[in-house]
Amino acid sequence: MPDFTGPRPTGMPAGGLDRLGPRASAMPTLETGTRLQVQIIGQLAERGVQLRPLTSSGAQSVDTRAPTFNAQLATPLPNALLPGNQSGPRLALAEVIRTEPRLEVRLLPLPPGTALATRPATPSTPTSPSTPTVGQQDASQWLLRELRHQIPGARGLAGGMQTIQNTLATAIAAGTPPTASEARLLPAMNRLIELTPPAVRLTSPDSLNRHIQQSGLWLEAMLAQGVRTNTSGTATQDLKAQLLRVAEHLRQSAETRAPLPTPATTTTAPPAPTTAGLPPMGALAGLIEGMLKRITTLQLHSLQPSAQGDDESHPRWFFELPFRSPQGLHSLAGQLQHEAGRPPERPEGWTLVLDLDFQALGPTRVALALRDDRVSVHFTAERPETAQRLRAGTPELHQRLVGRDLIVGSLSVREGRVEPQDPASLTLRDGLLDERA
Repeated sequence: MPDFTGPRPTGMPAGGLDRLGPRASAMPTLETGTRLQVQIIGQLAERGVQLRPLTSSGAQSVDTRAPTFNAQLATPLPNALLPGNQSGPRLALAEVIRTEPRLEVRLLPLPPGTALATRPATPSTPTSPSTPTVGQQDASQWLLRELRHQIPGARGLAGGMQTIQNTLATAIAAGTPPTASEARLLPAMNRLIELTPPAVRLTSPDSLNRHIQQSGLWLEAMLAQGVRTNTSGTATQDLKAQLLRVAEHLRQSAETRAPLPTPATTTTAPPAPTTAGLPPMGALAGLIEGMLKRITTLQLHSLQPSAQGDDESHPRWFFELPFRSPQGLHSLAGQLQHEAGRPPERPEGWTLVLDLDFQALGPTRVALALRDDRVSVHFTAERPETAQRLRAGTPELHQRLVGRDLIVGSLSVREGRVEPQDPASLTLRDGLLDERA
């Protein structure tokens, strides 16, 4: 099983931003998609803010010698971050939206329990879920607010990739030279399609491991690792990072194409098509934003156990991998869970659940459990003919597992309904969006 015992997705580690080298004046590397904890020093003209990154001393001890930097707000400050609404220094989570032609960030409230939500799993005494601490309650409420914001506009990754692929095909067929801004946008969109692997790559354990790590779920943790090690932390293979780059190109294109105000004109003209045959930039921007919300929703759901005070020795990660087949683009939805060995002499375990919905197979689920060198695999298929094909293939699967020096615990195939495990669907079904939640 892959090793995913590093930092939890979304946000910076509990200690804040480590110093880069011995000099206190060193600045972190800021890239699109970076998230870091900051102190709000002051507000400037034209939506500007002055920020100071938190150092390893943490949120309770702000180092006034740390360097400051100026940025522009991409969205208005939440009420919780307005002057007078926090006791002590104003602390926030800053997300870098763009770096060119100016640094632009989105500031989010930083609840007291956020550090707990981003800390890697450590062997400690678990807090009882029935008696959460004040910090855990604040973190849980912050998580619910973020999910209410992200879920409604989220777009499936496979459907979004299919739309992007069709858009690129239309632009190529148009044969019209792109504008300067479109010449930067089209390669970024094409890069997204290149990151979508063919189905055959997901049959290799090493390749599946790599694509899961590049699904966007660990982008912020990877960038944070780059900050701590004083490296650039580029994420050219990460899906969320590339979606953020496309979103940045779209914002720049919209700014360069924005018409000058004409007070004498009383009617609004429809958006003009782009030179390269692309749809209006607003439609593309909405699509990319929806795909980013989908990944962020999965990241937030992966934070739920620690934010709600559950046992962090059983962390879970939700992910979605778009992939290509001759029939089009599809998604592989997955849930990965790690179980620490308890008591200590008991070996650790991994559980991986994958959901597929091919036209030829119908809804199908694969559940794999690995503890020490013993593996068990269980299939659930809704169609009788699919279940029959899977049963016929179990002897070959058994031989392949043994060939990898694994002890086969059990192999089984069941015909039955594949219940959705998508956390967003379950959250909506359970009424998270109800204001009483």
